[in-house]
Amino acid sequence: MKQNRIANAVLITIPLVFFATFSAWAEPEQDSKEAASIAAEKSTAADAIESADEAEATGLDIVLDGSSLKAFDKSLEQVKETASPAEYKTLEGAIDYLLFYDLAAKRSREKLAARLDGKTGNEVIAKVQWRKSR
Repeated sequence: MKQNRIANAVLITIPLVFFATFSAWAEPEQDSKEAASIAAEKSTAADAIESADEAEATGLDIVLDGSSLKAFDKSLEQVKETASPAEYKTLEGAIDYLLFYDLAAKRSREKLAARLDGKTGNEVIAKVQWRKSR
């Protein structure tokens, strides 16, 4: 009797799981032109939000430009101008830490700048805190 109940439960459960899994895949696809226009609208809106965020970014929220050492130093100056002295000192300490311990940077400030390209000061600090907690 107990085995029959288990067998019945399995026989009912498997089709239900199968149906639940594959029913999401059965949704009709949108027209390709309609999908392309929706994707374009989303990317345009996302670009506008991102550029507005970059223009309004201050302190450790400024995105670091690691395309060259000069650009990196310039973005660090922007951070220094808008961040508190304690925040900037924390960022400098994180960069010094990474300069020494990031093996891919090979103790080269230019290579480290390239590795930090596109990251905010908060992301750089979080990267160091993650490594220290290991």
